[in-house]
Amino acid sequence: MRVIVADDEPLALRRMQSSLACIPEVELVGCARNGVEALTMIRGLRPDLVILDIEMPGRSGLAVIENLRSSDTIPEVIFSTAFAHYAVKAFEVNAVDYLTKPVTFERLREAIRNAEERLAARTANQRFAELQALIAALQAEAGNDGQIYEQELWVRRRDGLERLRVQSIELIEAQGDYVNLHAGDEMHLIRDTVSSLALRLNPALFVRCHRSFLVNISRVRGLRRKGGGLMELTLDTGRLVAVGPNYAENTLKAVNAKRWR
Repeated sequence: MRVIVADDEPLALRRMQSSLACIPEVELVGCARNGVEALTMIRGLRPDLVILDIEMPGRSGLAVIENLRSSDTIPEVIFSTAFAHYAVKAFEVNAVDYLTKPVTFERLREAIRNAEERLAARTANQRFAELQALIAALQAEAGNDGQIYEQELWVRRRDGLERLRVQSIELIEAQGDYVNLHAGDEMHLIRDTVSSLALRLNPALFVRCHRSFLVNISRVRGLRRKGGGLMELTLDTGRLVAVGPNYAENTLKAVNAKRWR
């Protein structure tokens, strides 16, 4: 089976290469670091299978599929993602597999085996139709602006990982290369950035009020004036969150408030 892998994270790409090298039936014919390269490789190398990272710069894995034409050689597709997606049912209904990072070798081998079976059982036209149906299903579940936003984040528990609904998070706080998710009486430290989450979370639910903070808009109960024209938000937990000068106007708009004189 001829395989192409597309992932913009060098470490994830190397891990995938190493894992695929241990699967005898796989021939890795190309590695792409963004969606543009992936689409070019699919058309030029005509792989049997593509493992596509959903979140990539320039063109996402979903956008790659959107730009495939029925005249192209249509491969089997396995999507990979570091983030929990709320549209899992869309993948299952449309018979398209997905992997959640970090990907275990056993899960990857299972996905490869399933892709082989689907490749033998379906025509290129069927694969094309199912991929287009997947895109339509995902778009139907997207936000008002058409963007698909994160609905859950993986957090660590003592005995493993667990999905945390983003609506339960009142505050996201930067901690170096990590962020702290404040949810009720719990805090969860995950490897991520405020800047990245600001792009992946629905702006109708979360606003970036400071370079170090994202707040759940529904949890804001008040505004407090500070010296020098600065302000801070009061959350329903009683916590005070600073509002950065560069984020003030957008924050006021998000919480539907007007600046006082």
